[in-house]
Amino acid sequence: MQNADGLTPMDRELEAALGGLRIAPGAISRDRVMFDAGRASARRRSRLWQGSAAVLALALLVSIASRPAPTEPEYAPETVARQQTNTGPVGQSADSIEPYDLERAEAFRQYIRMRRAILERGVEVIPTSDGIRTSPAEPLTRENIDELLSST
Repeated sequence: MQNADGLTPMDRELEAALGGLRIAPGAISRDRVMFDAGRASARRRSRLWQGSAAVLALALLVSIASRPAPTEPEYAPETVARQQTNTGPVGQSADSIEPYDLERAEAFRQYIRMRRAILERGVEVIPTSDGIRTSPAEPLTRENIDELLSST
């Protein structure tokens, strides 16, 4: 007893019941779903940056913690600090100091005296040599000063 469209009376009854149903309004709106998806995407990106920053901070801390202690720099024996200490202690007599050290100490003292005089009174106190003829009215140029300094 089948009908021409191939449905049994039970199938027709189910079809009528399903046809009478109406779609209920959705509890979730499209806009809300799109907003939540965007927020989840941004959260993943921010987690990536936060993770990268944490790794870099950890690397910085490790590099600071594993840095070796600073060592004292070694100076060449010709430095000014060594020259000053090599002039001899206060209790030592000038006879016990080598003549070479005395000459170097005296040259250093002359340099300091000349430097102080130039700073106090200007470049006019620089002694002239025979090769350079300058008059007091003629201003000193950089070349003249270089020649004066190299001749002493």
